[in-house]
Amino acid sequence: MNLRPLLLLTGALALPVAVAAQGQGERYDLLITGGTILDGTGAPGFAGDVAVRGDRIVRISRSPLPRAQATRVIEATGLVVSPGFIDLHTHLEPLPEWPDAESHVRQGVTLAIGGPDGGGPWPFGAYLRHLDSLPLGMNVGFLAGHNTIRAAVMGMAGRDPTPAELERMKAMVRQSMAEGAFGMSTGLFYLPGTFSKLDEVVALSK
Repeated sequence: MNLRPLLLLTGALALPVAVAAQGQGERYDLLITGGTILDGTGAPGFAGDVAVRGDRIVRISRSPLPRAQATRVIEATGLVVSPGFIDLHTHLEPLPEWPDAESHVRQGVTLAIGGPDGGGPWPFGAYLRHLDSLPLGMNVGFLAGHNTIRAAVMGMAGRDPTPAELERMKAMVRQSMAEGAFGMSTGLFYLPGTFSKLDEVVALSK
């Protein structure tokens, strides 16, 4: 996949700058050379090389590093080398059909949070286990969906939940959190969440 004009280093939220002196014969698995480096700190970009060994960035240099010391070299002149972007609100329903997530990766997204607007998956754990079996192109996390849970318990009923229904919804939120949810999303503009009152949302959020 040709990710131009943005070249991303996945799995890093900031590019660590090596402070130790590097030996003349040090070997790298990957050398990204000549790109404009944005290190995630807000500092201005600068031209330089990035050396990687295994899954770690081991050196960032403003001076060219020897290409002969690297197993693989990526020429990044004219490109940006940066940490991957995090998408905190995205609809990942097509992910099981298109696990490579190319539309996200091409925009530089390496972590996306799904289940917004109260529409998280259910059963939660089974859905995550299915995703784990796929060759995903990026890291993902999911929110438990208030609308999904309310609909499972109450359908589209336009009323307050009974005490028993509220307890069932609370149990589903707890189960989702135990199975890996990052939190709970709401979409109170959408059905059936629009029928909810503040007390219900607060009770499910605790």
